[in-house]
Amino acid sequence: MNIEVRYLSKSGNTKKVAEAIAETLNVAAKPITEPVSPDTDLLFLGGAVYAFGIDEGLKAFIHNLSGVKAVAVFSTTAVVKSAYSHIKPLLDAKDIAALDAEFHCRGAFKFLHKGRPNADDLKRAGEFARTVADLHKGR
Repeated sequence: MNIEVRYLSKSGNTKKVAEAIAETLNVAAKPITEPVSPDTDLLFLGGAVYAFGIDEGLKAFIHNLSGVKAVAVFSTTAVVKSAYSHIKPLLDAKDIAALDAEFHCRGAFKFLHKGRPNADDLKRAGEFARTVADLHKGR
């Protein structure tokens, strides 16, 4: 099974989570500026909500995806719950399966959530990745 990890991280929060996911799965975490292999079975895609929406670069990345069978979304945010509700419709429009399982944790922003994501958040991100990858193997 071909698994890849891509992320957009302006502050470094989502990058930390991406690296924890990638380490668990023994793959590389790469920014969205790196293309995804067209035979990707499972893409872990991370982003954040900035000013109540996802970054235009992340939108463009999703718009240009092809050959990806399924996506597991992960995100870090300071205020809103997660980026899933912003990412899923874009994947649906591309007929790419957005898995129901998602990972979200708080991210530090200015005075909010200092120290996040923390070691526990990163451990949970790794557990999420392992669970999703194991469940997806049977598909």
